[in-house]
Amino acid sequence: MTDQSQPQSSETNNPLDDLAEDLSAQMSGETVEVKNSSVEEVQGGQVKMINSAARSLHANAMDMHESAVATAQVDSLEMHESAAGAVAGKTITVHGGVVGALAAEQVQATDTTVGLLMAGKVEGDVKALLTPVAAAAFGAAFALTLAFLRLLFGRKSK
Repeated sequence: MTDQSQPQSSETNNPLDDLAEDLSAQMSGETVEVKNSSVEEVQGGQVKMINSAARSLHANAMDMHESAVATAQVDSLEMHESAAGAVAGKTITVHGGVVGALAAEQVQATDTTVGLLMAGKVEGDVKALLTPVAAAAFGAAFALTLAFLRLLFGRKSK
């Protein structure tokens, strides 16, 4: 159970790296790398998780590879073959992942399943099990069914 703090190098040409470095400078924490570990909480400006799990995460920018997090509050998140329980953020990118509840301004996804999706803009292949519109439709149908059953059974009991 360790989280190792070490500066990150730009080995790949990920366009989010510059943004992540700028956001890291704004947060009081430094760059944190969690690799092959399980931790309770991670806080940092830029966080990178590889084959790891965390219960709670707060970061300006995060990069996850084959990892899991219960709750995450981030400005920018990039997930690769990872899972999350609940995520709140501004810009979320998911490549082959599962998220229980996702609230974001912008979501880009490939081969992703989300239980509850609340987003301003969604691009890509996202399978949302419950969207706000679907939840409203489900609630309206449920209310109408209850009203109909009350009407139907209410007349018989009189």
